[in-house]
Amino acid sequence: MEKRRLVVVGGEIDGIMAAAAAAKENPELDIKILLSGKFLLLNKYQLAYFIQNVDEDMHSYMSGIGEEIKQHCNVEILPCRRVIDIVSLEKKVVYENLLEGYQSSLEFDKLIIAAGVKSSPPSIEGIQAGNIFFLDSIDDAYSIREGIDAGLIRKAVVVGASPLGIYVAKCLWKRGIDVTMVERGEQILDGFDAGIAQLVKKQMDQKGIKTLVGEKVLSLIGNAEGKVAEVHTPNHILAADMVIWLEDIRPNVDIAKKAGIAVGKAGAVEVDEYMETNIPGIYALGNCIQYINQITGKPIWMYNMFADRRAVRVAGYNTAGDNELVLNKGTTGALSIKAFGLNISKTGLSLAEAVQEGYQAEMATVCINDGKHGSSCRENLVKLIVNKENHRVLGVQSVGGILSEKIVDLMTAVINTGGTIEDLEQLELIGHLPHIADSHPIHIAACMIFDRLTGKTQGISAYELNKIIHDPQIVVVDVRTRPEALMGTLREAVNIPLNELEERKDQLDRQKNIVLVSNRGRRAYTGFIKLRQLGFEHLYILDGGLIAYPY
Repeated sequence: MEKRRLVVVGGEIDGIMAAAAAAKENPELDIKILLSGKFLLLNKYQLAYFIQNVDEDMHSYMSGIGEEIKQHCNVEILPCRRVIDIVSLEKKVVYENLLEGYQSSLEFDKLIIAAGVKSSPPSIEGIQAGNIFFLDSIDDAYSIREGIDAGLIRKAVVVGASPLGIYVAKCLWKRGIDVTMVERGEQILDGFDAGIAQLVKKQMDQKGIKTLVGEKVLSLIGNAEGKVAEVHTPNHILAADMVIWLEDIRPNVDIAKKAGIAVGKAGAVEVDEYMETNIPGIYALGNCIQYINQITGKPIWMYNMFADRRAVRVAGYNTAGDNELVLNKGTTGALSIKAFGLNISKTGLSLAEAVQEGYQAEMATVCINDGKHGSSCRENLVKLIVNKENHRVLGVQSVGGILSEKIVDLMTAVINTGGTIEDLEQLELIGHLPHIADSHPIHIAACMIFDRLTGKTQGISAYELNKIIHDPQIVVVDVRTRPEALMGTLREAVNIPLNELEERKDQLDRQKNIVLVSNRGRRAYTGFIKLRQLGFEHLYILDGGLIAYPY
């Protein structure tokens, strides 16, 4: 009986892993992987990692993956084969052998497309100058490493302050490079809450990273050697020995479109629950495909740091046999990076995204110290967003120590099961703090939102307060002790310690909006309840407290 033939094109790690999974399911498969270059495709996060970690040999790492797959999975890897066309009716892949300069083809019974992404920068002056990198290949990473090692790269401009851009900036900063980030949006970390983005920016400022938001690169000016020397924006001229361009990253759908494969509304390859495209026998996965948002039900595309092992397993199983395994869950868009001493994590929708999608959303912010991890402990800021109508959890964002990443892992599972704030209150969670009176931040956030939905309390975010803090109708009251307030408080705040609130109540104008603040918001909560009992109506608690106020 003739062996079934599986061909993988694109070379992204998701496709390689799916081929290995297929081989384990059906050892009799004839599997061939066509790589456009000498090696499989590393994503931009991995390439940045290798820029930072100079002791790591990229070639050995990638060669090792290839050798392991060939030895254990009976997979043939064919490098330097540029795919020209996929002829679906004839079930063959046409390619050019770049090593020997001829065209050939491979027949397949099933095919996996793992084409990754491509950079599509604007046609601006100087975009073709030397020392402008898009982190598309291992060659980019080696050129950057060699330039830093030789002392030729001291100043770098990173264009695009997405999570990827922040991670790349961190890797360059670790190598001692003077980094400036240029972001055309109004904040860094698009998709994160504005307050969290500002907290991260503040941390980056303290580390010496210059960040320009609301700035668009207009031109790139080269020197006599044809290498970039300056980056021009509407308001700045930035000296640069190197530019890494991380805006305008798109799913690579060129070969799929040419083959008649459907591209979805998100601009990426459309697949069903079997990871199969609209053409039977042709599958796709990795960063070239679109997903369905688990919350909104709408198609989305996002650039993933890691392979989606759920999709890898489904694609591998179904290409090894028949379509029996399904991926019946969408994505929450969960991601987490570690940069500048922070874990920066999110899952689901931000408050702005929830409002844009038409949800009546409520948010609570908790700031809590991760005391369980000893000397490495730090403040963790957690923002919980829920739907007011049915109390379902819409999203969580967290920044801080190791606890932040763990919280987002937990909440991804909660969102996938349609969890509500009532479910959160009933979750059995391991205590993370050494003090018996302390609660888990998820329990605290759930209780805060429940109090707000029932009208017991009312909060205001750091971002909202910053916009109106100079309004004469706003009174900010710091309820901490005098020594604490003298150590630093908001410039506009009046200090009335919690134990003096009742006796000094007549100093407060009942017609004005009173915002109560404390370190983490706990004493502000107590002050809110006390003033409410004294007949005050226009009361607010600063979400997360002063620790969460980055302005």
